[in-house]
Amino acid sequence: MINPAIKDMVRFAVSKLEAGEIIAYPTDTLYGFGVDATNTEAIQKVNQYKGRTQPMSVILNNVDSISEFAEINKTQKTEIRKLFPGPYTVLLKKKSSVLSELITLESTKIAIRIPNHTFPLEIVKRLKKPIITTSINRHGDEPLNDVSQVAIDFPDTYIFEEEKFHSSKGSTIIDLTENKYKVIRIGDGKYPL
Repeated sequence: MINPAIKDMVRFAVSKLEAGEIIAYPTDTLYGFGVDATNTEAIQKVNQYKGRTQPMSVILNNVDSISEFAEINKTQKTEIRKLFPGPYTVLLKKKSSVLSELITLESTKIAIRIPNHTFPLEIVKRLKKPIITTSINRHGDEPLNDVSQVAIDFPDTYIFEEEKFHSSKGSTIIDLTENKYKVIRIGDGKYPL
C-alpha cells in the first residue's frame, strides 16, 4: 500500500511501527526499511526480507539524544553538528540501551543517522524511539529507490512515497570512534567538510 510521505501520514506510520509492521520511507538519500529499533521481532522480519543479518543504522531526531545510545564527547558532538541533519551516518561507541541487540550484533559501535528529511524525523519524534534505517533490497541487489518496484518486491510493506524522485549513492559513513576520523564509505555527503 503506497501512501504520501506527508505530515498527515506520520501518525499512521507510527501506528504501523507500534504494531511491529515494516514501513518503507524516504530519507535525504535512499528509501529505507523502518521498524521500531527496540523491537527485535520486527528487526528479524527486516533481516528475512533482506536475506541477511548485519548491523543496522538507527535514525534519531536530534543530536542531543545521541548520548542515550552512544558515547559522545564534546569534539565529536561539534563535528556531528556540522553533519546533521544531512546525508551522513556516523559510527560511535555504543552504550547499553533499550535498542535491540540485533541493531549492533557483536559490534562495539553504533551507526547513527539524522537525515535532512522531515518525514522520518517526525516519525521518531512521535514514536519517542529510534527507528532502523537500512536500504530496501535483498542481499547482493542494488538498493531500490522506486516505490512501485518496492510494492512489487515487498508487498507486505507500508510504503510512504515522496513526490520528487532522486538518485542517490546513500549516506557517507564516517567512523568517529578514533582520534583520526575515518571515511568508511563515500555517499552523497562530502567529507571532510
